[in-house]
Amino acid sequence: MQSDTWQQMVAKVSAICVTGQFKRLQSELEELYRRAGVPQPAVQAYQDALLSLLAEDEPISIPLH
Repeated sequence: MQSDTWQQMVAKVSAICVTGQFKRLQSELEELYRRAGVPQPAVQAYQDALLSLLAEDEPISIPLH
């Protein structure tokens, strides 16, 4: 994979992860998951919050070579 593609992806993920929107969503999901008995609720909440916000934005094109 090309270096600039990785850099773009990392920049996009980093920009999302520092927003208040991400932090609020992650916190809400973690509490729901904890109550529901989901294994590793913090990890699952982080992943789901990130995926949700990535899906809202334009997709990242990652060529598979």
